[in-house]
Amino acid sequence: MISRVAKTTVFSFLLLILCGTALLLHPGCRVGPGSLGFVEALFTATSAVCVTGLIVVDTGSDLTLAGQSIVLFLLQLGGLGILTLSTLVMLSVRAQTDLASRLYVDATHGIGIAGLTARQVVRRVVGLTVTLEAAGALILFLRIGARGDAGWNLHTAWVALFHSVSAFCNAGFSLHSDSLDRYRSDPITSLVLMSLIVAGGLGFLVLSELIRFFRRTREERSWWRLSLHTRLVVGSSALLIVTGAVLYVVFESRNTLATASPIQHLLDPVFYSVTCRTAGFNTVSFSSMTSATLVTALMLMLIGASPGSTGGGVKTTTIAVLLAMTRARLRGRPHAELLGRRLAPDQTAKAIATLAAFIGLVFLAGLLLQITEVGPVAHDQSSAHYLDHLFEIVSALGTVGLSTGVTGELSNGGRLIIIVLMFLGRLGPLVVGASLIGEQSPLPMTYPEERILVG
Repeated sequence: MISRVAKTTVFSFLLLILCGTALLLHPGCRVGPGSLGFVEALFTATSAVCVTGLIVVDTGSDLTLAGQSIVLFLLQLGGLGILTLSTLVMLSVRAQTDLASRLYVDATHGIGIAGLTARQVVRRVVGLTVTLEAAGALILFLRIGARGDAGWNLHTAWVALFHSVSAFCNAGFSLHSDSLDRYRSDPITSLVLMSLIVAGGLGFLVLSELIRFFRRTREERSWWRLSLHTRLVVGSSALLIVTGAVLYVVFESRNTLATASPIQHLLDPVFYSVTCRTAGFNTVSFSSMTSATLVTALMLMLIGASPGSTGGGVKTTTIAVLLAMTRARLRGRPHAELLGRRLAPDQTAKAIATLAAFIGLVFLAGLLLQITEVGPVAHDQSSAHYLDHLFEIVSALGTVGLSTGVTGELSNGGRLIIIVLMFLGRLGPLVVGASLIGEQSPLPMTYPEERILVG
């Protein structure tokens, strides 16, 4: 049954992408004569539904208001997750969702089903999303409108709403050709967008638990009263933000920070560290950064956000479980342990499989891009863009949306590879695999055990 629900999710995403592609092909969606090409429309729709943010056409200057509205609609549905919508469809057909489907919702969104119906889960997810996006849009409208070149008008309201939704959904789509470079020295705008990005990347379960936590009296608040999942997500997210910011200062002190203002010295490293986790915005062009900074970004993009969030990547908890397992093996302990709790063996197995699938897809996509974009050319004549291609692959698979500027230069074959990566990155390789394999009957027997040398 779980496999059938997974298939429903996959096909729902595909249907939404195809519908978005068809809408974007309309001539009224593109500025100027003609319409988007099929691959351009497919790429844009996939990037929006998978909340990635990679673009082959400029959202603000190449798309009309109708085209921008379609992109916003697609990325909002992608952020909430087609799974939520498919749950509503199942509820309209059946009086009560079966346990397997509810467990699948639980695994995907990270929300416990104890005492909650699927309808209540949907209401909480949608309500929390709309509240945070509306609050962010209001603050952005007031702040951007106060700028001398903007003013409080309908265009400013649209810009504020678009960027608020895009930030919370970790989509990275911007109506500005320079992404968020114009707000590089604006602490309020930057902090609002970073807050939305972090909130979207924490996950609905964590946000709900933190809200309940801060509603308690001061005496009742205790870090150890939070669930292991929430403590792990918040702790690992904070550690990654600080680590990324520190490394940015180290690697960019004589480059992009050399001529930066004092406020930029504070904002640039933190914004870089936050956005690399799957947001896709930038206040400094990534093509102007050092290679060491780009490699650091690769690490942050690979880790990504947390389970049940609008972000992608292999997830913070996956890396935490792998590190705990490694530490346990080095200390000769039989089980992985985190924050005073022993982890179940199936969780460590899932973490290994997730990382292995991610790395395997990166290598496969790297090979395919070398074939489509480089061809039979000697390495000493073609190595210039290798890091750019690797950056593009991890960005697409992690649904980040950051780029060094080569997205628009890719051939149609290369763009199709990136499209597939965005789709797999959003749904997860294991979910896609389960939907294709189908339900498996239990094995009638097991093979005898024999040990081999490993490592």
